[in-house]
Amino acid sequence: MNSKFEIKGLWFLPEKKENRIPGTLTFDPINGGNLELIGCLEEEYFFFEQNSSDESQIILGISTESDLITLYDCFCFSRNSKTKINQESGPPSVKYYANFILKGHHFENENSLKFNSIKSSLQNLDEWVNITGFNHSEKYDGIIRLEYQTPQNVEFDLHSGYKGKFTFSTTRPTFNSNKHEYITQITEIQIDSKNEISLEDILKILSRFKNFLVLGIYRSSSPNSIILYNNNIQNDYGKRGKFRKPIELYHTTQNRLNLKEKRHFEMLFNYTQIKDFFPQAIKLWYQKYDNLDAAFNLLFDQFYKGSTFSENTFLNLAQSAETLHSRLYSHTKIPKEEYSKMKKTILETTPTEYHWWIKEQLNFGNNLNLHQRLSELLEKYDHSIIRQSIKDKDKFIKQVKDLRNYYTHYSKSLEKKKITERELMILSEKLKMLLVSGFLFEIGFPKELIESLFKKAKFQLFQLITSE
Repeated sequence: MNSKFEIKGLWFLPEKKENRIPGTLTFDPINGGNLELIGCLEEEYFFFEQNSSDESQIILGISTESDLITLYDCFCFSRNSKTKINQESGPPSVKYYANFILKGHHFENENSLKFNSIKSSLQNLDEWVNITGFNHSEKYDGIIRLEYQTPQNVEFDLHSGYKGKFTFSTTRPTFNSNKHEYITQITEIQIDSKNEISLEDILKILSRFKNFLVLGIYRSSSPNSIILYNNNIQNDYGKRGKFRKPIELYHTTQNRLNLKEKRHFEMLFNYTQIKDFFPQAIKLWYQKYDNLDAAFNLLFDQFYKGSTFSENTFLNLAQSAETLHSRLYSHTKIPKEEYSKMKKTILETTPTEYHWWIKEQLNFGNNLNLHQRLSELLEKYDHSIIRQSIKDKDKFIKQVKDLRNYYTHYSKSLEKKKITERELMILSEKLKMLLVSGFLFEIGFPKELIESLFKKAKFQLFQLITSE
């Protein structure tokens, strides 16, 4: 997933396996997969147009290394062919973009792209899990002892029909060396489904865990590798038995940031700090995701943009806070029955020709505004580090409300409320802190644990906003 590669082979359509065209597939984590063919997949050349049909296009391939390749969700974006007078024409060069590359099996149609398990190593997952099998000691007499024992898997429930576990594996030298010896431990997340689910759904399940990881490391994360398994797709090793065939998945990762790995103590929290609460928290995270996904995604988008800051960063965080509150609470300014009576009275005493305008104003007139929503969130998620960063809550709420309105409408009346870009960035970071505190609280983190985690991470992550 995080490295470039090139695969040469023969390529064909599932329904026309006899027409095999030579070509080269290249993959780049940022730019995705590109297939260049010397010839056409069909006798009459055609384009795979993006979203041209309900079913995504599939191209199959066999590499020079005899690997089976499936290119899924493909479209053609280039065709070059030149002819010369009184001379035989050469084959055209045809290029396709593939959104997904699956290595290890031929999937002939979209319905066959079903899986029971997904395993992935993620940026900073090893450091976040913070479990190692290494035990070493060094004495002054020059003796260095290094022992390694693979840690036990850590298993946990996600939600109905899904289970997760942290797995540990190692790589080691294939030959003896007089210069060095090494063992590398790799930590992966594996998610298993009791039923076969689509590629889209199993990637969504992984993405939701990845976003939980982002809360902990307080920075973006992307897959380093993804392996898929279908219980019915197996390798037969004779007397050794049958084992599920690993299907390698490659696809582009938007806004992938190859940042230096964080150490476990540079994060908001790591697994070993919350392991007593983790089984409950991760289960609630998945249970509540569908309801809170709009608020979640607005926040996580800011982490994936890295250090990039703009007015939209602030607007998205303000919207995330408003959305979070609206998804959690259904209460209104006035009890619904009382508000219905009030609407009826207003309409009865208003000339009929103005009803269209009055109805528009009253449709959302009973909803809480941003000021009220922020007040309730600050009260609910309050802890000492929030109080240190937001010393004057009324000023903070008014500033967020005024600036949200200004950057949404750019009204002249609010132009005097503008602040510097640095001040807006600090205000956004305070909103981000409030939201992360809220997300942790909503998935069962005790408030005293949340406060403890923020205190420990204060100088690493929140020094700028707590020293103001």
